[in-house]
Amino acid sequence: MSGRAPSREQAPSRGLVLLKAVGAAALLGATRAVTSGPRAPLEGRGETRSERAAAKRRDLVTYGVGYVLALALTGVAFAVVTWGWAAGARALGIVFALALVQAVVHFSCFLHIDLRRSHRDDLQLLLFSTLIICLMVGGTLVVLFNLRMRML
Repeated sequence: MSGRAPSREQAPSRGLVLLKAVGAAALLGATRAVTSGPRAPLEGRGETRSERAAAKRRDLVTYGVGYVLALALTGVAFAVVTWGWAAGARALGIVFALALVQAVVHFSCFLHIDLRRSHRDDLQLLLFSTLIICLMVGGTLVVLFNLRMRML
């Protein structure tokens, strides 16, 4: 055996890992926005080229704002847990609240679901899907807790 202690590689700091993750996500998002192909032609609507350009610009701004908000909300939730800004139930509540806000951001910015009359069908479909998922998750938890109690 040699007389020297085994060398430990120094792990990167958490902030550096977070910065790398945000940078990679921003690079992927920018690449996707720049390389997205042209939209399908809007036939039968009678829109001019400038109206289509304005609509595309609005969509890109909406996607950009949603992307930045999603990154920020994810980063804050990561920071709360990783750096211990809050502990225990308070951290869990903060993460759940941030997840709820992020879901609203995704619905409004990426899925374009809002409370206008023209989007009510989409909203009903989304609410029904949420109900089904909650029933599945709730049923799974009931079964798992029941099994846990039987094994004790």
